Amino acid sequence: MNDLKNLIIRNRKPLIAALAAVGVVCWFLGSSFISLIHNKIELKKLSSQTVELDEQYQQLQKKLDLLKKQDPAYIERVARVQYHMSKPGETEFRFSPQK
Repeated sequence: MNDLKNLIIRNRKPLIAALAAVGVVCWFLGSSFISLIHNKIELKKLSSQTVELDEQYQQLQKKLDLLKKQDPAYIERVARVQYHMSKPGETEFRFSPQK
């Protein structure tokens, strides 16, 4: 025990310098590591968002193709659902959904 205490007392300056160097390295690497983790999480979130946006794009592209083809059944469905239109003489009934 006394030998260890004497060793620490004799080598105090190099020991403090070594601890300071380790602290500086941990400081720089620690912030880099945290930044790396943050970037990985952000990349995963953006990748999933990209997949969702690609799916939305494909759906909108299909709708656009149907509108360009002037498909009468599709145009009628859009007019009835989105714009609440009905043919002359028809009566529109609206029911509130049961919970």
